[in-house]
Amino acid sequence: MSKLKKLAPYLAAILSGVLLAMCFPGFEMANSLIWVWPIPLILSLWLGGKEERRKRYGFRVAWVAGLTFWLLNLKWLTATGDLPTVPVAGAICGWLMLGAYLSVYLGLWGMVVSSLGNPWHSTQARKRTRIEQKMTGKVDELTGIKRKFDEKASKSRWSISGARDSLQVVLFALLHASLWVVLEWLRGWMLTGFGWNGLGVAFHKVPVMMQVADLVGVTGIAFIPMFLVSVMLQTGKRLIDEVRAGKFQAHFEIAPAIGLVVLVFTYGVNRMSYYANAEADSVRVLVVQENIKQSLKWNEMLEAQHYIGYLNGIDAGLEKVEKINEQRMLKAIESGEEVELEYPDLLVLPESSFTQSLVYIDDKEEVYMPIQTMDALVENIYAEHQFKTVFGANLIGGTIVDEAILYDPERSMFNAFVVADPSLVEGEYYPTRNLKIHGKNHLVPFGEYVPNIPMLGSLAELFSGIAYGRNFSKGGSYDPIDVELRGQSYQLIPNICFEDTVGRLVRKFVRPKQQILVNITNDGWFGESEAVLQHMANAKFRCVEIRRPMARAANTGVSGLVDVLGSMEGKEDPRMIGSTENPFIKGSYYGHIDVLKNAPMTLYAMAGDWFVGLCVLLGFGSVFFAQKSRNSL
Repeated sequence: MSKLKKLAPYLAAILSGVLLAMCFPGFEMANSLIWVWPIPLILSLWLGGKEERRKRYGFRVAWVAGLTFWLLNLKWLTATGDLPTVPVAGAICGWLMLGAYLSVYLGLWGMVVSSLGNPWHSTQARKRTRIEQKMTGKVDELTGIKRKFDEKASKSRWSISGARDSLQVVLFALLHASLWVVLEWLRGWMLTGFGWNGLGVAFHKVPVMMQVADLVGVTGIAFIPMFLVSVMLQTGKRLIDEVRAGKFQAHFEIAPAIGLVVLVFTYGVNRMSYYANAEADSVRVLVVQENIKQSLKWNEMLEAQHYIGYLNGIDAGLEKVEKINEQRMLKAIESGEEVELEYPDLLVLPESSFTQSLVYIDDKEEVYMPIQTMDALVENIYAEHQFKTVFGANLIGGTIVDEAILYDPERSMFNAFVVADPSLVEGEYYPTRNLKIHGKNHLVPFGEYVPNIPMLGSLAELFSGIAYGRNFSKGGSYDPIDVELRGQSYQLIPNICFEDTVGRLVRKFVRPKQQILVNITNDGWFGESEAVLQHMANAKFRCVEIRRPMARAANTGVSGLVDVLGSMEGKEDPRMIGSTENPFIKGSYYGHIDVLKNAPMTLYAMAGDWFVGLCVLLGFGSVFFAQKSRNSL
C-alpha cells in the first residue's frame, strides 16, 4: 500500500498527460476534455508531498504529466527516421530530448502550484503554525476566541467569512491561470521558441471559443480553462468541508469563473455574427498539392518529373474551373441571366515547389531563374494564363565567372516566398526584376540552421548521421507584398512553413489594408503522421488573431482556404484538398476567400502578447493579496 501511495501522484499525472494529448489531432476524442484534463494533476499537486519538499515534489509530478503529453503529442517526430538522411536512433533521440525539455515548463508550473500556489496545504500549514505559537501559554485566550467565534457563527448557517474565502479562491485561481499563460508564452519564445499546441489550440474545433484570440492571442485563451478548473476544485473542497462541519458559506467565487466563460462565449457569438455579414471582396484562389514524399522531393533525377507534376496539377485545377463555368453557362442560357465566369486571381504552390534554386548576384531584386523554373513559369503558365503565382524556392547568392553563374558559398542563402505575374513574358526576364521575393524570418533549428553553440553542430551531426550543409539566413523584412488582383490592390502576408504557428511574427506584417495571409509549407518531413493536422490546427488561429483570411499550399499535408473566423468549413465540404481523415493526396482546390474591405487592426495585431504582461501582474498581485489575506487568519 505504501508503494501504491507513493506512485499515486505520478499515475494521476500520467492520466492528465494522456487526457491532454487527447485534446489534439492524432488522439482527438472530445473537446470537453480541455475542462477535465488538469483535475488529476492539480489534485496530486495539492494533496501529496511533504511540506518541506513540496517544490521538488511539484516539479517532478508536473514534469511527468508534461513528458507523458509531449511524448504522445510529438510522436510524429519519429517519422523522420524513415528518411534516408536521418537514422532511426537520431529521430528517437530528438523526440525524447525535445519532450523532456518542453516538460520543464509544466514542471515549473507544478513547482509553484504545489507550494506557493497551494490553497490547501499552505493555508493549513500557516494555520497550524499560528495556533502552535499561540498555544504556548495562551490556551485560555485561544479557547475564549474560539467560543466567541462559535457563538457568532451559530447565529446563522451562512458565515460572513464566505466573502474572504471566496476572494482567496479567486486569487489562487488567478495565480494558477496567469502562471500557465506566462510559461506557455515563454516556451514559445525561449531558444527561438516552440509554441506548438498551446492549450488554447485545443479549441480549434470550437469556433465560438476561438474568437477571443483577436484580443489576447491563442496563448491567452489558455487562461480560461485553467482559471475555471482551479476555482471549481477549490470550491468543491470548500463545500466538502462545509458539509462535514454543518456550516455553509456564500460562494462568490463561482460568479467570476462562470462569468468569464459566458463573457468569452458571448464575445465569440458576436464576432462570428459580425464577420459573417461584414463587407468583403471575393478573391479566387487555386491551390495545388503534389504530395511528394520527402525522400523523393530533392532527388535530382526526379526534378523534371516534379515540375511537370505541378503543371499537370494546375491544368487539372483549371479543368475543374471550366466545368463550373460550363454549368453556370447552361443555367444562364436557361434563365436568360448574365453570368460571371470563374477564373483564378491567385495560384499558390507549396514551399520549395521549384527545387532548382534562384540566384542573385548583386541584390535580391535581380535574380537568375534556372532553366526549368523559367520554362515552367514563362513557357507554360504565363503562355496561357494571367493570374499571379506564389511559389517556394531557395534563393542563393552567386557570382559570374567567364559568363557562367556559380553559387557563392560565402553569400547568404534564403528559403524564399516568391510572387510572379504575367509581366515575366515581357522583355528581359533572364535575369529578371519581375519577381517579388521574401526570405523566411523564423528559421527551424537543425532543419534550416544549426545554432551557434560550441559542440552543438558536432553533436547534431553525430545524432543525425550526416554532415550539415549551409545555414539559411533570415530574410529580415516584415513588409507585406503588394499585388494587384482584377485591378484592385491587395497585400499578401508572406509566410513559410511553421511561421504560421508564430503569432508574434505574423502580426508584424499587418497593415490597415486588404490583406491575405499566404502560407507555403512542406510537412513531408513527418510522413503521413498527425503532424500535418496539428500544424493546421495551430495555423487557423493566425486568421482569428489578425482577422485576415489564409490561402495555404502544402507539399503534403493540409492545403486549402481559411476564413477570418479560423474555419475551413465550406457550404458542403471542407475547403481543402482531401479531408481531415486523409489529407495526404495529390490534387488541387479552387475556391473564394472573403477579404474584408474595412480590415480591422485587432488588439492582438496592434499590441501583441499584451495579455502575457497582464498575467505577470496578476500573478504577482494575487500572491501579494493572498499572502496578506492569509496573514490575517
